[in-house]
Amino acid sequence: MTAALPVAPLLARLGVLGGARALAAFFGFLAMLELAPAAGPETLGRWSMVLAVQGWLLHLAEWGLRSVVTAEAGRTAGGGRALLPNYLGVRLALAGLLVVGALGVTAVLAPDRLATTALVLSSLIAIALQLDWLALVEDRPILASFLLLVRPIGWWMLLVPLEPPLTLERLAALFAASWALAAVASWLVLGLSPKAARGTIPPASPRRLLRRGFPLMLVTLANQAIFSADTFLVGAVLGPERAGAYYLASALATAALVVANATNQLALARAGALSEDPLALAAERSRQLRIATALALCSALALALAVPLLPSLFGSAFDEARAIAIALAPWVFLQHPSAVLRAFAAADRDGALLVLADLALCATFAFTLPLALVWSSPVACALARSLGELARLALLSSRLRGRSFATRPATIAEFDRMPTLPSGDPRALRGDRRTRGHEGSHR
Repeated sequence: MTAALPVAPLLARLGVLGGARALAAFFGFLAMLELAPAAGPETLGRWSMVLAVQGWLLHLAEWGLRSVVTAEAGRTAGGGRALLPNYLGVRLALAGLLVVGALGVTAVLAPDRLATTALVLSSLIAIALQLDWLALVEDRPILASFLLLVRPIGWWMLLVPLEPPLTLERLAALFAASWALAAVASWLVLGLSPKAARGTIPPASPRRLLRRGFPLMLVTLANQAIFSADTFLVGAVLGPERAGAYYLASALATAALVVANATNQLALARAGALSEDPLALAAERSRQLRIATALALCSALALALAVPLLPSLFGSAFDEARAIAIALAPWVFLQHPSAVLRAFAAADRDGALLVLADLALCATFAFTLPLALVWSSPVACALARSLGELARLALLSSRLRGRSFATRPATIAEFDRMPTLPSGDPRALRGDRRTRGHEGSHR
């Protein structure tokens, strides 16, 4: 049984991963300093729309599998390395199918953009080959932190020598190269001796990985809807130039989420390791939630304090980004506790709750975003993000409050012995908890 980490080691790991993400955000900021003035608001807006489409396809290609193997590695005999063959096979197959399909659609609808599309979508293959998650589940936070930095540093270094004006084709080529570099570097982890794994269940098959990843894929698609749908629609409805200002503000807000992303990954890995100890799991959730909420305030304040610097850094062409960034500060705050609650719900295999929470987010966003677009207000679009995240956080908090995680999550083998549920039954996403409790009473 794995004991809960004391506060000091937990904060140390969080500090290492959070520090790496902070550095990654810093280099992303340096890259934006090169990119935005050289591209200008209109080209930057068009580039943001390309990235929105790439993001949606990426989450379809990932299928939630990265989160699945991160959580399952602690339970699996042989650890994360035992999951690699099936994981990589499924990831590469999904990415390949999506790339071929998207290129076919582009060849018919926009043949002049075929080269740009091919370069951007090659990143789906490179991202599938990244193994930085393996360093995380093997408790190598320094290596995991290094691997987080390879791509943003590479992206920045590729942009520095370029002279304006930047075209979409040149940006796509550099984008593909930076992701390929990150994928190659991540395979360094395989050269290290594997750490002893305490898991006992056999590695999940491709079919089980797909089944487990499906609800998480829906969650990440909903997240991508928040991250990209508004940017895409601002460009389509209000014009690429205003989309450029919106994308710049969104990039700054996303950079402020470095700690939220670190807490999510750490919570997911720790929850998987503590799944056999319900009391330790509940204590870990409460502790990480308190830490994340305190850090949320710091992140939101940091974003607000950075806003006055935007005109001097990016020029007067991006003046509108200042008000948009301020409007995104509540969204940055809400993301931190939400990230922890989503991680523990995923570790508890409560796919139905994750899907329900994201439906609440999407429903709120779908109602408020069109109103903001009717008002021709990017600031209102930013506030719509916050309202959507608030709806998701409220639902997660209400459902998880008081949950003791007293029912041990079933193993893969136990899932196979469960009664088959109708496909329309929401319990089919995560197994019937009452059935699991009943099984446990006979063991």
